[in-house]
Amino acid sequence: MTNPDTSLAVGQHSIVDRARVPVLIAQYLPVEICIYYQVVPLALDTDSLILGMVDPQDLAALDYVSKMLAYSQISVEPIPITFEQQQDLIAYYFSHPPSPAEVEQLRLQAQASRVTREVPAPVAEPPSRLTPTQPLPARPTAPPLPVDESEETAQQLLNSMLRRALEEKAEQIFVEPQEGLVCRVRYRQQGILRDLFKDLSESIRAKLIAAMKRMMALDAGLIGEPQQAEAERMYRGEPLVLQLRIIPQRSKSGQVSSSREGAILSILRGETLHKYQQGQNRLRVSETVALAQQAHQLLQQLQAALSTTIEKLKQYPTPPGSDWPLMTEMLAAIQAQAQMIAIRQQDWEKLNSGS
Repeated sequence: MTNPDTSLAVGQHSIVDRARVPVLIAQYLPVEICIYYQVVPLALDTDSLILGMVDPQDLAALDYVSKMLAYSQISVEPIPITFEQQQDLIAYYFSHPPSPAEVEQLRLQAQASRVTREVPAPVAEPPSRLTPTQPLPARPTAPPLPVDESEETAQQLLNSMLRRALEEKAEQIFVEPQEGLVCRVRYRQQGILRDLFKDLSESIRAKLIAAMKRMMALDAGLIGEPQQAEAERMYRGEPLVLQLRIIPQRSKSGQVSSSREGAILSILRGETLHKYQQGQNRLRVSETVALAQQAHQLLQQLQAALSTTIEKLKQYPTPPGSDWPLMTEMLAAIQAQAQMIAIRQQDWEKLNSGS
């Protein structure tokens, strides 16, 4: 009997073994391609890869996948699936990443199948009766992934999310813990929320949040505390600003969870980025003016103290002390900084004059 937790009804292929999908993705079609083109490999049928497609008429997707599989001498047999089914299978891949042993086993099986088809089988007498098909032995449970492979899977998921959001011109990505230890990932596009993944497992959610923290140079080990960071990036020559907010989940009673966190990743680009940077520039100018005022006051104090010290040393000659060389170094450094400030002053005057 088919396990309902690892099976999925899809079109003419009434039952697809969902447990095989992660191995097929790892072997034949990178998950980033699956997410971008909204496809997913469902099964391997002799010389054909059964490819679930949200849009079977997407010629660009078919052409790309066919070129990727050409080296394996495998053709593509597209069948329609719903967007929800494709999401479900991709989420299953991230929640159940295949072990290297499973991927290698599939590769060897496919290789053996090609050799069998190429070498003619010896002619034998037909059997007198049909032999019942022996059930395949149950596949052993794959050992847990090492930490580095698990983190690599989470990083792969994050890269896929970012690529999809950037291609779709999304403004924000939401990682939202749900009831029942699952996670939902959505992105906002022109004010409309769209699903990326509906049912990511709790373990993948935690590793995804950790990957987002590392991307933004936050402390991945600090869990249950609000965090936020901002970073400037480039994507295909276009400047971006990424803003990450880590939000501890609250229970219905209002208590902050010590382990479950959500996240909002904002993507500023184009006109939005321009307006944001203009606002930031006004803050930068105000902060620089305040620093200039403080520096001016300190330099006035330094000038007065230096004048008094030199006059007293002339009046009452004193043997040089151990800190005299340090004074010489500091005054030279201040003079060099003054020269740099003079150059920046010229730049500022040009900006201020509008030239």
